[in-house]
Amino acid sequence: MRYCFLLITFLSFQINLAQEYPETLPDFNLITLEEDAFTREEVKENDYSYFIYFSPTCGHCIDAFKFLNLKATQVEKANVQVYPVSTNTKELTLNFFDKHASKIFDLENVFVTRDEGFRFADLMNVVSFPTSFLYDSNGKLIKAYEGEAEILLFLNDIK
Repeated sequence: MRYCFLLITFLSFQINLAQEYPETLPDFNLITLEEDAFTREEVKENDYSYFIYFSPTCGHCIDAFKFLNLKATQVEKANVQVYPVSTNTKELTLNFFDKHASKIFDLENVFVTRDEGFRFADLMNVVSFPTSFLYDSNGKLIKAYEGEAEILLFLNDIK
């Protein structure tokens, strides 16, 4: 009986730990590398949108973007707009892409932004790096991905 109680308690705890993310792409305010505002209205319509929340100083993020960089040709051909959202300065973000993901940075369907004050992270309920979100052309969440191992899985979820 005691083991049954422990199992139920454990399962309840696991369910409560499941992260909830916005089901539709919310209104947000980010900053471009040119220091301009970037909001929900600037998200390209008729394509999937893939937001990757990362820190240029995070080891897991570095590994994730190295994987992504290896698949630059697939990313370029996919019907998706990729929006990396950096938690740091313009200089650190540019240095990050220069060292770890230069092919991705140069793609026409990749648009790098920054999140000052972690407002986007709060809005999206981000708790770890990297966390990414795939939204359809109507702004509906298809799937959220957590961790470096899941960075490329969005390519399988685009139809």
